[in-house]
Amino acid sequence: MQTVSNGVGDVRRQADAQWAAAKLADAYQGLPEGVSKAMLLDRFERAAPRLGLGDGLVRLIRALVRVTFEQDWTGRTRPIAWPSNDALCEELQRSRTVVQGLIRAAIAAGLVHMRDSGNGKRWGYRDERGHILEGFGFDLAPLAVRWDEFADLAAARGLEQATRRALMRKLGEIRREIRTVCADAVHRRFEGFDWQGAVDQAQGRLPRTPSLGELEALHQHFSALMAAVDAAWVKAREKDQSEPRGAESRAHKEPTSQPGSEGSTYSSLRKEVVEPAARSFRRPAQADLAQVEAAISEETIPLSLVLEAVPELGDFLEDPAGAGWEDLVEAVGRAAPLMGVNLSAVREARETMGRNRAAIALATVLARWKDHEIRSSAGGYLRAMCEREKFGALKLLPSLYGLKDRALSTKSRPGRGARAE
Repeated sequence: MQTVSNGVGDVRRQADAQWAAAKLADAYQGLPEGVSKAMLLDRFERAAPRLGLGDGLVRLIRALVRVTFEQDWTGRTRPIAWPSNDALCEELQRSRTVVQGLIRAAIAAGLVHMRDSGNGKRWGYRDERGHILEGFGFDLAPLAVRWDEFADLAAARGLEQATRRALMRKLGEIRREIRTVCADAVHRRFEGFDWQGAVDQAQGRLPRTPSLGELEALHQHFSALMAAVDAAWVKAREKDQSEPRGAESRAHKEPTSQPGSEGSTYSSLRKEVVEPAARSFRRPAQADLAQVEAAISEETIPLSLVLEAVPELGDFLEDPAGAGWEDLVEAVGRAAPLMGVNLSAVREARETMGRNRAAIALATVLARWKDHEIRSSAGGYLRAMCEREKFGALKLLPSLYGLKDRALSTKSRPGRGARAE
């Protein structure tokens, strides 16, 4: 097989993905201080679903990382594993053809780089302390180089899962409350509302594996239904009390939310409520970002509001009073590395939201990071915002008003100095 030297090791000349993996390997300087190979493997496995990696590929990487030593990841030597295909077949319980396909997929995904020996075999040996003296096989350096990306994606997935759990819990509470109010109304023989129809909706089966966008739409739908039920109950009670019926000793059910509009029926919920709502928020791949950003910067979110809500931007702007949108984009770009937000997270935000809206999102992350609200990963927080943006669930304007009120209250609070950096 034809090979070519890249100055470090031989690279199989088969696809551009192998060259990309080789470039990642060349940037290897070891894992960050305090990060072990177990932590790297954990973040990779949690980030794998967001990267679109299947279970077989995750198991292959797990098998390769486990045969390395901890000192292989310090940067002194490359983390190289040299198990044979037969050993991998036994470990993964897969055929040789499947294992070879997984190896090609790992290279294409930029997870490993193949270092060939002169005869194309995998082998290596260590000194008496366990350090690799020479090795040929799977170079796992790209995994270490992508540590920040894996950590951010894992944190974003954790935030998404927490949001999903909170929404599922709220949906259960709202649906139970709807059934309670409707049962009370039926017992009192209230009229003027389809109480049984509301109960049927609240007892309906939810989608088995709803997306975050579907859960947001379901929450809005049932919140509106709860408000409509409450409003109808209050109106029916007032009408009932205005008609003399003698002494009664019945428990009164007070409404739990403010009146609102009635939602659509649950029988058509997935087609008419969830799916159109999720689709309508998705932007076309070839959308005119200039028009989108113009609408954001000039009509929806004024730049002055962003600067007032996030006074921390003043540290990154040369002239805050005369700053424009381009100045804001450059300012948050300088602030991102200080928060630990890597370039891939910033690039994903700009591709998802557009440059101006991504700058606004980064500004809100900066404010929360300065206030120590974000304690784990600012990059993961930003990626979670990108996921919400894809489903139209990201609302920046209320966040900015909240940050503005907090900034004003902090300034007006007597005896309080500047916030800790």
